[in-house]
Amino acid sequence: MAAHRLDLFVSGSYRTVYYFTGQLAPADAPCAFLAWGDGQTALVAPASDPALADQKRDVAVYAPERAVSLPHRDAAALVKDLLDARHASYVGLDRTSVESPAVRAISGVDASELVLKLRRRKEADEVDEIRTSLRLCAVAYDAARQAIHAGETELGVYLAMHAAIAQAYGAPVLFPGDFACGLRSVREGGPPTNRVLTQGDLFPLDIFPAPALYFGDTCRTFCIGEPTGMQHDSWKLVCDALALGERLVRPGVRGCDVYREIKVFLDDEEVTGKSFWRHAGHGIGLHGHEAPRIIVNTDDVLEPGDVFTLEPGVYTNANQGGIRLENNYLVTAEGIEKLFDYPLDL
Repeated sequence: MAAHRLDLFVSGSYRTVYYFTGQLAPADAPCAFLAWGDGQTALVAPASDPALADQKRDVAVYAPERAVSLPHRDAAALVKDLLDARHASYVGLDRTSVESPAVRAISGVDASELVLKLRRRKEADEVDEIRTSLRLCAVAYDAARQAIHAGETELGVYLAMHAAIAQAYGAPVLFPGDFACGLRSVREGGPPTNRVLTQGDLFPLDIFPAPALYFGDTCRTFCIGEPTGMQHDSWKLVCDALALGERLVRPGVRGCDVYREIKVFLDDEEVTGKSFWRHAGHGIGLHGHEAPRIIVNTDDVLEPGDVFTLEPGVYTNANQGGIRLENNYLVTAEGIEKLFDYPLDL
């Protein structure tokens, strides 16, 4: 803020509010975070457990004795009161998400790049939240191994995985991911359907359970029945591509160089049919895709504190589906630390 001559920073993003204060508000709840140049902070949000802010203004989203119809307007009035009490000439606004009505009327400069730069280097507590998600990923894959068989559906496998992680966590858990099986997984992903699993299908399960706002992002691929020789050879190449990426990544390396090496390695093998069309990895944190990005067109350079994925794959109809393997890593001063160590077997 000092370097950019800002004497006030304002955010209406519930993700940024969580990052700075620890208050996890619902995505559609009114909230705002304000930080002045002298370090004083204020939070406008629904009542909750204590949050890390010097001032807290509770905004009602429900009251048993009266109707609460426009809580965002009430939040905007509370923010205005805070601004009226203390003048600020140079205001930086967080526009990393859809602008909240609570801060829409405030004029200032776009400070989104400052927020993204600050959030990129993960603190220890942020890595701990990602580790919590990764423990649930392992639980989900154990459940998938038990549920997957010919005649089951994508939805049936998803429900078994979701039930297992909720039981392990002891509360409901948001469970998005890619659950497309067979030929549907060659160029697609997304939520599960009632598609029936068929003998010989490949089933990549790319999952990112989110107990809070930080999540791991992993993929394992399972075969319905015994894999063919071609499927096994393709799987082995993807394992080797993943190991190649692990050897390449270290502080100072460009994401585009890692991507290029992985793609050349896969494309050089005839069995892949030059089918690797996706990104080779990306940063994770408060969003599913953050810097550093491991794609063909990026200037991102890996730095200590980055948490990122590697996810090479082969996607051919001949294999009856895609094969993708994905792990998560923390960049350290010496290299990388693998955060997820679940077996890669088909």
